Amino acid sequence: MAKILIVDDSPTIRRLLKDMLKSAGHHVVGEADTGVKGYMEYVRLKPDIVTMDLDMPTMNGLTAMSKILAPFPEARFLVISAVEQRSVIEEALGRGARGFLLKPFTEKQVADAIDSVMKQNFSTSEFRQKVRSHRRKQNNEIQTDEVIDEVISPYNLEREADGALRIKINPDFSLASCAALGLETKFVCQETNRGIRVDFGGTARIDSRALVALNNLMNALHQTCGGITVFAGNEKLARQIQDDNEEKNNLSFLALLLEESQKN
Repeated sequence: MAKILIVDDSPTIRRLLKDMLKSAGHHVVGEADTGVKGYMEYVRLKPDIVTMDLDMPTMNGLTAMSKILAPFPEARFLVISAVEQRSVIEEALGRGARGFLLKPFTEKQVADAIDSVMKQNFSTSEFRQKVRSHRRKQNNEIQTDEVIDEVISPYNLEREADGALRIKINPDFSLASCAALGLETKFVCQETNRGIRVDFGGTARIDSRALVALNNLMNALHQTCGGITVFAGNEKLARQIQDDNEEKNNLSFLALLLEESQKN
């Protein structure tokens, strides 16, 4: 049994991970929703493993890992993220992560990843050297780290004042991102059904396959979540949705919602 600290800004993911880890026989000793709190909780609890989300406010996961590893090179991290960029994965592993788990994940995948991290041998001096080398390359870790700047969540969830769930879709939204979104919205819609607002903001284009997956997800959720509305602030994306639907008839639900929002 491992003592585990969960660091993730999504309460849904924290709850899901906690349930999965408990089912696998592990003990969740603490939770944190920012990198800063994650660092403070690590110092206080000294867990066996930290499950670390990459994109969090104040201090993101990559920075938090470096902050923890500097005084605690024996720290073990399992990075869990919806971000798929190879450079980000390599950066996380280079900073000291023992494993990388992509959302959405199953209970077995989580259990196997934790077991793998626990079985790994590590060199304290090697990790100290990695941290020192990384710090020498940077005058200011947070402001000059280009890889960290690239870690932008493919989507963001927030509860609005009237109880509706706003989903902000960002340009890096992908098939894997949509699968992770489906996992989160499933749990959120079980708690309340005040409606969903899909906000594309100023995003100009999204991967066509991801749009089809999002169309299917929203179509499946609209009966149970209290209705869905769509906002697209960029005319290019609105045109992409309309054109793709006219050509393949695979975005009919999103196209209809978008047409309704444009009328209002």
